[in-house]
Amino acid sequence: MGVFNIASNYKKVFNYKFRNSILFDLKTTIYIFNNQVKFISEIEPILDCIYIGLYIKEIIGFGIAIVIINNFKGEKNILLTRAAYILNFYINLIYIQKFNNKGVY
Repeated sequence: MGVFNIASNYKKVFNYKFRNSILFDLKTTIYIFNNQVKFISEIEPILDCIYIGLYIKEIIGFGIAIVIINNFKGEKNILLTRAAYILNFYINLIYIQKFNNKGVY
């Protein structure tokens, strides 16, 4: 079992208005998506979980996700390998440090 951490507070709200948004987080150690549509590969099932403050959430699996980033250079498709699929997670999280390491700001 892996140990993953995120700095954000967990909210058990299924109609959260930012649920489909992407949060660029400085302290997360994993990419997290709550919608299977973001994945362009099969989601490989896994028995794992993530700790979110005092809560534990089950990771359904890992796959390759795609996001579209708009910056001063225009629109760019970014593939994220080993992205976790967590059903009903309150928002999508991206580890911003990995983006910055590859020159995406």
